[in-house]
Amino acid sequence: MATATSGNRQLACVMFTDIVGYTLLMGQDEDKAFQILKRNREIQKPIIDKYGGKWIKELGDGVLATFSSVMDAVLAAAAIQVTCKAETNFELRIGIHLSEVVFENSDVFGDGVNVAARIQSVAGIGGIVISESVQKNLTNKKGIETRLLGPANLKHVKEAINLYDVVITKEYELGEYIEIKRQAAPSKSIAVLPFRNLSKDEEQEYFSDGIAEEIIVTLSNIDNLKVVGRRSSFQFKGDGMAVNEIGKLLGVSTILEGSVRRRGTGVRINAELINVHDSCQLWAERYDRELTDIFEIQDDIAANIAQRLKVQFFGEEIRTIPVNMEAYEFLLKGRFFLEKYIEGFEKALACFTRAVEIDPNYGEAYCELAKVHFLFTMNLFQTPKEGFERAKYYAEKALSLNKELGAAHYLLGQINFWYHWNFSKSKEEYELAEHCTNSFYFTGVVIDPWYKAFGYGDFDGAVQSIFKIIETDPLSLYAQLHLSYFYTFGRQPDKAREVLNRMLSLAPHFSEAVRLIAYNYLLEDDDENALVHAKKAAAMSHGMGWSQNLYIIALAKSGHREEAVAELTKWESQKGPLNISPLGVGLVHSFLGDLNKAFDYFNTAIEEHDMWCVAFKYSAEFDHIRHDERFQGLLDKIGYPS
Repeated sequence: MATATSGNRQLACVMFTDIVGYTLLMGQDEDKAFQILKRNREIQKPIIDKYGGKWIKELGDGVLATFSSVMDAVLAAAAIQVTCKAETNFELRIGIHLSEVVFENSDVFGDGVNVAARIQSVAGIGGIVISESVQKNLTNKKGIETRLLGPANLKHVKEAINLYDVVITKEYELGEYIEIKRQAAPSKSIAVLPFRNLSKDEEQEYFSDGIAEEIIVTLSNIDNLKVVGRRSSFQFKGDGMAVNEIGKLLGVSTILEGSVRRRGTGVRINAELINVHDSCQLWAERYDRELTDIFEIQDDIAANIAQRLKVQFFGEEIRTIPVNMEAYEFLLKGRFFLEKYIEGFEKALACFTRAVEIDPNYGEAYCELAKVHFLFTMNLFQTPKEGFERAKYYAEKALSLNKELGAAHYLLGQINFWYHWNFSKSKEEYELAEHCTNSFYFTGVVIDPWYKAFGYGDFDGAVQSIFKIIETDPLSLYAQLHLSYFYTFGRQPDKAREVLNRMLSLAPHFSEAVRLIAYNYLLEDDDENALVHAKKAAAMSHGMGWSQNLYIIALAKSGHREEAVAELTKWESQKGPLNISPLGVGLVHSFLGDLNKAFDYFNTAIEEHDMWCVAFKYSAEFDHIRHDERFQGLLDKIGYPS
């Protein structure tokens, strides 16, 4: 770009950026606001320089920059927005305008500056809006598209200006995301891909997956080593993507891949550690051993990785070796089915049950039994009393056999929170889990985010916890779903919808995402959109569970009372596989205006320890009945911490 001289008038592309929500944050937390301002400079300056732009100045939380090329300005804006997406809770609006401006004393003046600032103000969160003068001069760039927004009357601008939204396609975003991750990947970081099953028996896939997962657990106990979670690294099973590209996507410097072949009681395992940057092999080994040597192999692989990455490994000090290998295989098989979630629950339960039948002293198997009963209950397949009591029994049994099972302590923390509403005991168990290392892979989040959200109303803290999980499990649909929950309950519908729409682009038939979109519209009193999406979610879930509950509420709230009552009657009489939450039925009656019946159901929910009773104090769905004097009685029965 040409150096500007005093009073130099020239055509330039002016870019104006602004941090979303900065003024509010400044009033709430000055230290955090200044940290964000610093991070804003760290993100934008290198990108503006990379695309030949000139950083002019900061105007509060806004940045003014100029470019000699329209294409460079738009590419810089796109790179900035993609980088911001990878940040924790950091969002910008960007406006770009092409106009003649005056450069003088390292500053820039003219109507073009004002127009760019006004265009920025109409951009959506995380969006880029450009003027027609920019759009007309924008050459074709793969991955960058524009969409006409129409004429806009901007403040202090005489004539309406046609504006365009810049659409960053997935293809472009993926390329930028890989580049960001490549630059940011810590040197001591690894992702373990699912090991290939080379056995003649295809059903041995559970074993090859299980070996890789066990190595993830082992590696996660190494200090100062970033290990990517299973939900992210296992997404690349059999997709043929190059290992170095997977590593860049996951933000790691190394990848471990391998294969497993079973032959009777023998096993052959090949393992290879690859440098993501240049695809070079750092270490490789082939193991031909007996099945009983499997733990020795896992420790040897972890020790070699630790040696190459210059970190300390103490695997032999933390490993508990099962007495019976047949029981161990049933454990791996059960975990394989459990990862298939609801469709695999029954098979997982059968496998874990068989494992403890074979080895009645197998603590890890009892822990998995506790987990599957907990999940059955949270998904309404068991009543709270039936499911949580079983989960508690098995978790305590596991700890009686091995007090170092972190997962068992964590489950007891969950049960005390969701079922007993014993908040202090719940936290105690979470913290005990933190100090255990056996058979539990931590993401760095000690306290369950739901505990923060519904125990204390700390939805921002819950969001930060999820972002921490995403750091080690960036592609986890589970983490994204929970991020949308906490944005929803924390009354940030725009952010919730952004996450949910992203999820639906990857999983179009995910009914829970559609339900949450409806839920957000409901909280905004947009009854028409709420009903459309709630009906769709109910159809996708075949009229069961919380989707049907929300559909009936949406009918009631939008004035379709008779239809709502008919759907409620049909729903209450159903004999399907799912239990009906009395709290959910009470909510429906509250929106139908029958508060007496609603509170009868709410009291029943408390008597039965319906897990979602913990939501009473802080969830927005109860706002319409908080004025009722009976509501405080519900809160008193829960016993929230002060």
